[in-house]
Amino acid sequence: MTKFLEIRNSTLDIARERAGFTLFEVLLAIGISAVIVLAVGKFSDTISGVGVLLNNKLQTSQDLEQAFQVITTDIRSISPSSNGAYPIEAASTSSFVFFSDINRDGLYDRVRYFLATSTLRKGVVKPSGSPLGYPTSTEIITSVIPNIVPGGNLFQYYGASATGTANPLPSPIDVSSVRIVKMALTADTSTSTSPRPTTMEATITIRNLRSN
Repeated sequence: MTKFLEIRNSTLDIARERAGFTLFEVLLAIGISAVIVLAVGKFSDTISGVGVLLNNKLQTSQDLEQAFQVITTDIRSISPSSNGAYPIEAASTSSFVFFSDINRDGLYDRVRYFLATSTLRKGVVKPSGSPLGYPTSTEIITSVIPNIVPGGNLFQYYGASATGTANPLPSPIDVSSVRIVKMALTADTSTSTSPRPTTMEATITIRNLRSN
């Protein structure tokens, strides 16, 4: 009987030891799980932030491409105004004013692309009155490209004989000499993070002035 009790007590001691070790394992597992959950959560937040940033960068690139298509069409179609004024009114490195039938209605609008702080804007004046005129008080201004990184010339102008290595026309620009317009800008949603800002360029020949 005594031997039986000794065996029973020994068995109980072993069970207690095993029970304590199992509890330790459970606590250790909970701790490891908590660390893993925190790590996964932080990683998910990082991935989410990167995804948002990449989407913004992609949207910026798409916005630039669409805007450049419209600007290229407007400039390529430059023509004399509806009241007979010269096709180009004014030209500088940060703004360009010209006449173009941008909505294909047979009338030539006064179009002004200009840089305002960090946004490229477009001003349009439709001809009105009799005789036709272009009252600047009726100009409608819209934003074209936001988040432009400062620096560099937005517009550069070249004459009819310009080659790939030619220097742009000097300032002040003689508008009667302009035959080619080069536009270049860099835009970004955040200049402090990767990937790098998006830069786009376009060299546009003014179709109706090529033979002049």
